[in-house]
Amino acid sequence: MWYLVNFKYADEFVTFWLTEFFHNWPHVSYLGFEKISSTFEPWELKYVQTLIFWAAIPVLWLLASLLVLVIYGTCQCCKNKKRRAHPVPNREQKTKCLKCGVIFMVLLCAAFVGAGLYANETTATGVQHLVQSAEDVNSTIKTAEGEISKIQTGITVDLAGEVKELEDIFRLPSSNASRQRMLQETTQVLKSMLAKAGGNVSHISEEYSNGLDLSGAITDVQYYETFRWLGLIGVFCFELVICLVVLCGAFTQSRCAHVSSAILCLTGMVIVWCMAGADMFVTLGISDFCADPDVYIKREAKMKAGLSDAFLDYYMTCGQTLSPFSKEVSLANTNLALAGTTLDRIASLAKGYYDNAGPKIAEAKTTLDSVTSSVLTLAGNLDCTSSGLHKDYVTSLYAVCYDSVVGLTVMLLSFVLTGLLYTFTIFGAIKLIGRLPKRKLPYAVDQEDPFLPPNDNTATLERYRRNVEPPPRRQDNPPVTLPSDPRARPTSLVGSVHGYSILSQ
Repeated sequence: MWYLVNFKYADEFVTFWLTEFFHNWPHVSYLGFEKISSTFEPWELKYVQTLIFWAAIPVLWLLASLLVLVIYGTCQCCKNKKRRAHPVPNREQKTKCLKCGVIFMVLLCAAFVGAGLYANETTATGVQHLVQSAEDVNSTIKTAEGEISKIQTGITVDLAGEVKELEDIFRLPSSNASRQRMLQETTQVLKSMLAKAGGNVSHISEEYSNGLDLSGAITDVQYYETFRWLGLIGVFCFELVICLVVLCGAFTQSRCAHVSSAILCLTGMVIVWCMAGADMFVTLGISDFCADPDVYIKREAKMKAGLSDAFLDYYMTCGQTLSPFSKEVSLANTNLALAGTTLDRIASLAKGYYDNAGPKIAEAKTTLDSVTSSVLTLAGNLDCTSSGLHKDYVTSLYAVCYDSVVGLTVMLLSFVLTGLLYTFTIFGAIKLIGRLPKRKLPYAVDQEDPFLPPNDNTATLERYRRNVEPPPRRQDNPPVTLPSDPRARPTSLVGSVHGYSILSQ
């Protein structure tokens, strides 16, 4: 990300203004609302409570948004029922503006999701730089420890064995007793010089790294970073799917599509606000760490790795303090130089008296030159500038406090803005659902059949009235009185009112 603005890491770490911004936020414990120090102390329960306090704000906003959505949806439902109960004829339901608003919010939401994806990659880049710096530190330490072990082996094993063989040779009888005594004394001086050089190197070994190994920490960071990166990729992809479904639903007249869109937006809203809370927790914690990283790193290094203050100060503030190894390296070089001079004196004293000591002296000389060269290499590996330890330390701080903090901040903004847009989209979907007409049945419905659904609300009201109102009373005609004369027979209605006539005989 910094390549876009031609940013380069400086030689010394400078606190980022964004971390200062988050670090200056009030740190309040959610128990008692007590304000405490903003110093990064993850082992303190009250400090963790301050991070939880800020992380809970997005969750509380989510709960408030859900409550408002429930109230708004209930009001819209009641309003729609009243509108259907008393429909206004020839009233047009205007949904074009609502659809355009939903489409605009969905497109804007997709843009924020894209920014979140880019921020996720920026955070991953910072973690990769951190891991790379830690691996370089581990490699430098292992190289220096290998040089120290090589020097110690060369002095205490190789040179000590060769000096022991010279002592055995010089114990053999010689024609010149004084020369033999001088060789034996000089050999003891050589042995003393090598012992002092070995002591100097052992002191360096004790004060250097104390067996520091960052492999376990590197493995843990890579493991959790993999799941973090994949999890956020999954969240952002799900958000894009929601945007696509809502966008497709906005171009249709289907109530089912808009209901599904509202449900997906509700699910996405819950996820993004919870992610915003987690992001807030991590961002504030890292910002507090980056405000003064040396204090926390020194504490952890002394407690878990047993490193000395002199070692930590030298490599964390290169150039501001003297090297704790310069004296021992200088003394080791001096003692080895004196050992080389002593070995040359032995070679000159043994010439003509102990000819069989010549090959052993040559071997000792070769071993001593190799050890001296290794000490010079070690001096370069111990230097804070040439070894690269200080540079790796500064690079790791920039990776965490610049790349990762910027990525986390952009993702936080992405989650917050996406959550707000999801909320507005749900409001629009609820309003749009109420204005869309119900789906018409593909077949004709008998309005008088009580077992089939009606076509409109008017038919429903008519059925309700017929069921509630009592049926009208039927007026029966008075019974017709038949004539008693058996000769009577029916005739046409024209001739008789009652349809009967009496036959006369």
